[in-house]
Amino acid sequence: MSTLIPSAHSAPRGGLFSISAGTAAERRQSSALARQTRQEVEQITARVEVEATAESARAFLVSHALTNVATLVSQAEAHMKVAPAGGQFYEQLIASYAITAGQRIARL
Repeated sequence: MSTLIPSAHSAPRGGLFSISAGTAAERRQSSALARQTRQEVEQITARVEVEATAESARAFLVSHALTNVATLVSQAEAHMKVAPAGGQFYEQLIASYAITAGQRIARL
């Protein structure tokens, strides 16, 4: 008998489309790796979303603090016309507000 024609004893079991034990194990391992990779990507995505939200919140708070400082400076300028002796106090109050607002924002 020719070696080119497989005999019943040399044919692989399960037919042409059977999956060997090694192939099935590789697929399970590949599936587990894909699941782990997906979970890691989801965790990274969640961390990025949290950080992006926090960054947007900090930017909003900085903008709000800048507006408040500008408003306080305008008010201090108006008060300087009426009560110029309070100038040093106005300056200290504005500086105190600005420093405190900056510290609060930095803690976020």
